[in-house]
Amino acid sequence: MIKNEEQFIDFISKNFESISRIPSNWLGVGDDAAIITFDSNELIFCADAVVQDVHFRQETNFFNVGWKAIVSNQSDIAAMGGYPLAFTITLGINKKISEKQLIDLYKGMDSACQKHGGYLIGGDIVKSNEIFISISAIGKNFQKKRSLRRDKANEGDVVAITGEIGNSIAGFEMLENNQNTSNKQTKKFLEPIPRINEGRAAIEAGIVCGMDISDGLNKDLKRICESSNVKIDIDIEKIPYDKFLEKYFLNEFENKILNSGEEYELILIAPISKIKSLKEKIDISIIGKVTGNNIPEINFYKNNKKINLTSESFDHFG
Repeated sequence: MIKNEEQFIDFISKNFESISRIPSNWLGVGDDAAIITFDSNELIFCADAVVQDVHFRQETNFFNVGWKAIVSNQSDIAAMGGYPLAFTITLGINKKISEKQLIDLYKGMDSACQKHGGYLIGGDIVKSNEIFISISAIGKNFQKKRSLRRDKANEGDVVAITGEIGNSIAGFEMLENNQNTSNKQTKKFLEPIPRINEGRAAIEAGIVCGMDISDGLNKDLKRICESSNVKIDIDIEKIPYDKFLEKYFLNEFENKILNSGEEYELILIAPISKIKSLKEKIDISIIGKVTGNNIPEINFYKNNKKINLTSESFDHFG
């Protein structure tokens, strides 16, 4: 029985020839996005969706819903070391959605495109019990034949992340209690920023391993461990976060920040010389190290003692 997203990806990768037998110079299932090569050019393809009562509520400002629907795809492209070109949108709607909500939705998508790149070029509309927005995106690498991938971590590399983490889950919980709450945390949840410029800087620094934090640092680092077949050790005390979260989450603090999804920060893994060079150009923090190979494993330490997490990151099969 398939219990999680990773098992599902493993199953389809092994059992369907249109997935397992793609051209050898293409990158298919298992990363933030796919990369196809044709006529010596490379294009990045990805898709993401937001669904009512999974990613947003009916009463959510639909500008934010539209913004986030586009940004989640822009972030996947940024995580590959590329920039967005175009998007198609499939809308699932019903009589409960108002004309104002539809207009606000497109205002949000348009604003994200104008701010971070890409054009809206078409799509489809279907009737649905629940409102959803499914986006397909096309992007391009900043540098030809150079991308960030999950399977390129090596023993001895250091692990770094952009920005802070933990604000998104705090913002979500605040909004669940009061939709009118407005602060740093709710802004992070409602209007995240894709790290396109940071991805470009990483590529220019010669970094080849990375991904975005969409399902929580814990789960996304596990994915890198699995893809690269490495062991990673993380020092929790080096993780950047807003100190307010310690008071807000109290005893759940560590579990919350490590499993906070929809952060859209980048994980970047490379030799320390490259990370230090990159640190002079963008805001990144070194939080750990790749300490072994051949055994996929992620460990978290605090005060030099290994800690066990008591909760897991979000999973659609959960």
